[in-house]
Amino acid sequence: MIKVSMRLFQRENGIWYVEFKRGHKKSLRTRNKAEALRLFNKLKREYLAGKLIILKEGRKILLSEFIPEYLDWARENLAPATYRKRVYVLNNFKEIVGDIYLQSLSTKHMDEYVSHLLATGISRNTVNTHIRHIKASLTKAVEWELVKEHPLKGYKLLRVQQRPPAFLLPEQIEKVLQVIDNGFWAFVFKIFIYTGMRLSEVANLYWRDIDLRRGVITVRKAKNYQTRIIPIHPKLREEIEKRIPAVGRVVPYCKDYIYHKIKDYLKKAGFPNVRVHDLRHTFASLMVMSGVDLKTVQELLGHQDYRTTEIYAHLAPAHLYDAIRKLPI
Repeated sequence: MIKVSMRLFQRENGIWYVEFKRGHKKSLRTRNKAEALRLFNKLKREYLAGKLIILKEGRKILLSEFIPEYLDWARENLAPATYRKRVYVLNNFKEIVGDIYLQSLSTKHMDEYVSHLLATGISRNTVNTHIRHIKASLTKAVEWELVKEHPLKGYKLLRVQQRPPAFLLPEQIEKVLQVIDNGFWAFVFKIFIYTGMRLSEVANLYWRDIDLRRGVITVRKAKNYQTRIIPIHPKLREEIEKRIPAVGRVVPYCKDYIYHKIKDYLKKAGFPNVRVHDLRHTFASLMVMSGVDLKTVQELLGHQDYRTTEIYAHLAPAHLYDAIRKLPI
């Protein structure tokens, strides 16, 4: 008797899948068990007959079919903020270009969408964010073999004038601390300054993630879902020791409240144009200006792409350039 290396299983999103040998998986695009069994048995017959074909080969998939299943996957695999943005972008994209077939998507459709966004006054940076979300989603369509080739392969981001990152100098940091009239919020401000954590990471930081014995903070819910370790600065350690033992979240407020609170103190200190995210730039910029190499800064910030960290390269101190000039060649 010929053994068929196939199995039927259901994921948490309710969709039934079939797995072939070597871990190759295909969605049956149904939550109905009877329908899934029917398709599974049909595939087994074709397999035995030596005629196994890709389930969706030749079948056209509408955006309205692809998007819900993709978002089911995204909900379980992407950071919450990324998932919410992707929901908005994909549905907006479908509304503008129409409920067309995935296989019919072209750069022309993307050009139409980009033109629409620009016409509404959206910044080029935001348009590029939309492009990234759409391209990332379609990459999954290729992985699922819904399309043979990425419909937007080679589609480029809009050119944007790059500006040096804004940051606070040490004396400006002191000025902000002087106007913060609450010990707890001074502590929160120092978390941003001495760790370079993102706003979402600060909002999701728990006391159990702070290890004073080892002298490190573990960032678990990072933007890219990768855990990273940040050593605790001595001045931040002093603030932490005042509050330990403690349980729960370190900053027990929602992200928006934390943002507005810190933003108000920045305005009060005379820096209305400084964003909360610029405190992350401050952390990185001051390290680079102190001679810390960019690879180390990349690791501490949790950047996946080294090019993202290179925006701080111009801040490297002059003595590093002098050292290079001394090469005896």
